[in-house]
Amino acid sequence: MKKTGLALTLLTVLAITSASCGTAKDAPAAQNPQGQAASTEAKADSAESEAKVGLANPWRECTEEEAYQYGPNGFSAPEGAKNVHWSLMEVADNKTLPGTMVQMTFDLDGTAFTAREQPVAGGEIVDISGMYYDWTVTDEGTLANWGGGQMPFKSSRYIGEDGYVDVILWFDIETGYAYSLSAQAADLDGFDIQAVAEQIYDPDKQIGAHMPD
Repeated sequence: MKKTGLALTLLTVLAITSASCGTAKDAPAAQNPQGQAASTEAKADSAESEAKVGLANPWRECTEEEAYQYGPNGFSAPEGAKNVHWSLMEVADNKTLPGTMVQMTFDLDGTAFTAREQPVAGGEIVDISGMYYDWTVTDEGTLANWGGGQMPFKSSRYIGEDGYVDVILWFDIETGYAYSLSAQAADLDGFDIQAVAEQIYDPDKQIGAHMPD
């Protein structure tokens, strides 16, 4: 009886020991996939962060005077404009087209505006505004001031649930520069973007403006 009891005790101890050893061996195998997933996720986050850091902003801030060096027949902020900022999107070789783009942003009467100027190939109006919408309405006409009052333009308006977008485009055939002026606001009903395009015309920035008589 004593031998039998001792044998049973030994068997019980061995069983418990074997179960404990098995669990210890199996534990890394169960945790390993989770560890690999965490490592992979961390690497993905790191790669995404590196990619975001590596994306260079094509625009750099500049002064109005510097912008003027890149844009003959340039523009200026209209009277009453606020938050006026100038920037450039430069190209490596200004002998190629399209060339360096000049940009001026400003606020006027609660509306945000972006004006752009860039030398381009060809001799027709091109869209350099960066605004890509299914335009609700379009129009054509002639700008006062620009080109001696004979500058053709094309304008478009988008009306959506999120607000209005207006854009007007024109091209200076004498210099080969394209222009755009865009506006965004919650409501542009009754607004005339042509009038603002004519307001940003600056006679002091036109070619020959400072030549002696």
